[in-house]
Amino acid sequence: MDSVAGNEDVARYLKSFKGLGALSDASAAPAPREMLDSFKIAGDLAVDLVLSEPEINQPVEISFDHRGRLWVVQYNQYPYPKGLKIMSVDNYLRVTFDKVPQAPPEGIKGADKITFFEDTNGDGIYDKSTDAISGLNIATSVAIGRGNIWVLNPPYLLAYPDPNDDGIPDGPPVVHVSGFGMQDTHAVANSLTWGPDGWLYGAQGSTTTSTISSSVVKDLFLQGQAIWRYHPQTHVVERFAEGGGNNPFNIETDEKGRLYSGSNGTDRGPYYKQGGYYIKSWGKHGPLSNPYAFGFLPNMAYQGDKKRFTHAFIKYEGGSLPARYEGKMIAINPLLNYVELGRFEQNGSSFKNIDEEQIVQTNDRWFRPVDIQTGPDGAVYLADWCDSRLSHVDPRDNWDKTSGRIWRLRSKAGYAPHPAFDLNTYSGEQLIALFSNKNEWFRKQALLLLGDRKDKTIIPQLIRLLQSGDGQIALEALWAINLSGGFTDEIATAALHHKDPFVRMWGVRLLGDANTVSPVIADQLSGLALHELHPEVRSQLASTARRLPAKDAIPVIRNLLKSHDDTDDPDIPLLIWWALESKAEQDREAVLAVFKDRSIWTDPVAQNVILKRLMQRYVMAGGTENYASAARLLKLSPSIRLSKLLVSGLQEGLGGRNMEELPQDLLKLLKPFHAEFGDAPLTLALKTGEEQAVDQALTVIADDKADIGHRLSYTYTMGEIDLPRSVPVLLKIVENGSTSGALREAALEALSRYDKAEIGDRVVKSYPMFHSDYRDRMAALRLLATRAAWSHVLLTTIVESKRISKGDIPEDIVRSLKLLNDPGINKTVDQLWPDTRALTSSEKITRMNKILDLVKSSPKGDAGQGRLLFLSTCGGCHKLYNEGGSIGPDLTGYERDNINTLLINIVDPNADIREGYEVQRIVTVDGRTLEGRIVARNGSNITIQPAMGGRETTVVAREISAGPASIMPERLMDKMSDKQLRDLFTYIMRKK
Repeated sequence: MDSVAGNEDVARYLKSFKGLGALSDASAAPAPREMLDSFKIAGDLAVDLVLSEPEINQPVEISFDHRGRLWVVQYNQYPYPKGLKIMSVDNYLRVTFDKVPQAPPEGIKGADKITFFEDTNGDGIYDKSTDAISGLNIATSVAIGRGNIWVLNPPYLLAYPDPNDDGIPDGPPVVHVSGFGMQDTHAVANSLTWGPDGWLYGAQGSTTTSTISSSVVKDLFLQGQAIWRYHPQTHVVERFAEGGGNNPFNIETDEKGRLYSGSNGTDRGPYYKQGGYYIKSWGKHGPLSNPYAFGFLPNMAYQGDKKRFTHAFIKYEGGSLPARYEGKMIAINPLLNYVELGRFEQNGSSFKNIDEEQIVQTNDRWFRPVDIQTGPDGAVYLADWCDSRLSHVDPRDNWDKTSGRIWRLRSKAGYAPHPAFDLNTYSGEQLIALFSNKNEWFRKQALLLLGDRKDKTIIPQLIRLLQSGDGQIALEALWAINLSGGFTDEIATAALHHKDPFVRMWGVRLLGDANTVSPVIADQLSGLALHELHPEVRSQLASTARRLPAKDAIPVIRNLLKSHDDTDDPDIPLLIWWALESKAEQDREAVLAVFKDRSIWTDPVAQNVILKRLMQRYVMAGGTENYASAARLLKLSPSIRLSKLLVSGLQEGLGGRNMEELPQDLLKLLKPFHAEFGDAPLTLALKTGEEQAVDQALTVIADDKADIGHRLSYTYTMGEIDLPRSVPVLLKIVENGSTSGALREAALEALSRYDKAEIGDRVVKSYPMFHSDYRDRMAALRLLATRAAWSHVLLTTIVESKRISKGDIPEDIVRSLKLLNDPGINKTVDQLWPDTRALTSSEKITRMNKILDLVKSSPKGDAGQGRLLFLSTCGGCHKLYNEGGSIGPDLTGYERDNINTLLINIVDPNADIREGYEVQRIVTVDGRTLEGRIVARNGSNITIQPAMGGRETTVVAREISAGPASIMPERLMDKMSDKQLRDLFTYIMRKK
């Protein structure tokens, strides 16, 4: 660690960090033949070894060029760039370096290299290798095109000139894009892929932040996972989509030009729509770039075992595997060492992925497929990292850098290598003829070369194909026309009126890429939005509307709302919202004019998605003009029911702010509807700060004979607004022995907002009366653990007066006390609960071995009793067979038959915390310290699911940091008997 650490603090932290996940073991890499023999392969397939060490090491990406050469990116320098020192590191091992490395060929040379391999005699064996580019320093991807060898070597996108097409650069590289982040080299920019539109696409992983620039675009900010793209001719670089996939390290495009990525989670990944915002782990990966997104698109729906993780896949369209594979998903799982076959089923404008079978599997943990591609021969090629280690969560550079393989998955019925070819020698007509090739790889290469040439003389032939060809050939022709510089209004009109929906979809997309359209085309887009039947075309219309000026976009948006009920579509409603939101301020008159049409108010998507969000957006942005727009929108509402939707959005837009901040004219508009909103008549008036309503609400809260529903509603509201004079009333509720448990719990939650010393004193004094109600007891303890002053009172009472027993305090509350970062509190906690210290490695191993011996011994446990134990211990957080909670991951699809994996995750729960389930420490602007999962994040408004109990709550965050550990306690099973342990594991490990 000393060689990479830039100071003593970093060196100390890196040395003390305990590696997590699938770490290196003492085993040696199996010989290629040995690994090949270990594969269990589908009966109609066969596997060949194509390349192995010493020819290649650590292959991270593979691809084929127009001459059939196999390009391999060898990531030997990973994980640390040579010549840089780490100056700081966070708990996710994201680092900052002492300097920005110079672009090649300047600066220090690293160990990464890009090599291409050739089959010189057509026998399917790659018998010639050439190192095209060496000395790279964190290089992840290569793409050939436009007379260049394009290389991603973060922080740079480089173009090495290769005009003679021999694969060897003929000069130094040109920097086209700079600023890609390097904080986490397992999540840097990756996966260069040519789109059929002529853009060069790439991905960025989740734990990297970039501020990228080209010669014409400056400081484009990418926080966490994203798909970006660069146009080599215009030099425009832009964000294509954001979020999704957990940690994208793959891009796949299919025959219709759809763009996908795999997933680091338990599903298969996203179908990325242009301009879409997708799910992220909000605490770890940060918010979306648009604070007014107010939602996100999901990854594709999924049906299968939900085993982590298939970060890369192809949609197979190669034409040489048995027919049952055509159009199917082939996904790689490096963690569990297999290749999965699945299918796509239409799900509105997206898809549902359904697993079918594992077509390659092995028990050899050294099989680590990290990339997958279809070759010119129609076979499927796998890049195998080949290491016992897979986890990046270990700062030690103990990767095996002497191994790496490429495997070929082919039909068992026979294999015929493709004869030697060089598509660069093909005429334009010959390239066009490839549009009929059954292997999509050739169709993509033909488009790439036509884009290189930009030969306008072939456009008439392409137009004839667009007009008369079948769906796929017509689509290829449209792409080629655009790449050749022939996409005119006449071509756009033909595309928008084409019988094939994907030609229409791409006509819409290409028009949007220009960011402006003629009046004639604008009318056609509006008409298409009115009558289009295919959901993917409507989806693209919404994406394109966001890119167009309001005068052209609003008619499209209006017609999408008026003419189609896409409420249940997984993507379209939010895509429409984002199109409208993009005009909300700069074109507010046009936006508000949409809602002068009363028929819009009856549209299901408007009611379910748009209205509430538009009000939320104006109120959250604030300021005179936006508040005035909110008031105008409310005046346009045709009914109380729809006004209620708007007010709900208004309340969410305020977040943790008081409604009293609103201007008087808007407050007056709300007044006639006070009785219609909230769970009780005074709720809205209370939030607006009306003195009379406040007095009445406090009276109701204190009245034992008042409606309990109203009392609960007003009590919770006191915790959402800033009303210090409610504290005495709330404390009396807490101290009243006859108060219902639900009301006392609500009062305790509301009191946590107010930083008053007497709250801690009086709650601790009242604590003994809570013993009969577990929920009240936990609510009181959660309250006391949110502020240091109150926690001192709690601990002093435990130590000195003994009126509260230390046995009353569960482990999650103890952990919350430590989150306060108060030295005095930490000292007392360690004295009172010494067993809450982290287990040593040897203690963990001892516990694992004990349970392993028990589980393997006879007799087997009782699964029925094990189920009851699961529900009482694990089920509060985890689901198994649809029973249990949702705080932690669903265990049903996990590798539960592997006792070693189970033991690691139970005895050492911090070893591998699932993406999306990280616990965050949140300090609010009113001084509370909270712990939980961030389930939504809009600007500084954070919605938290408490780690252990309590309601979801929205707060304004001052500070967010990662929690110190998993919420699952290490000593969860210490108090179980041997029989209980056997029962529990028998239940968990059984298959239904």
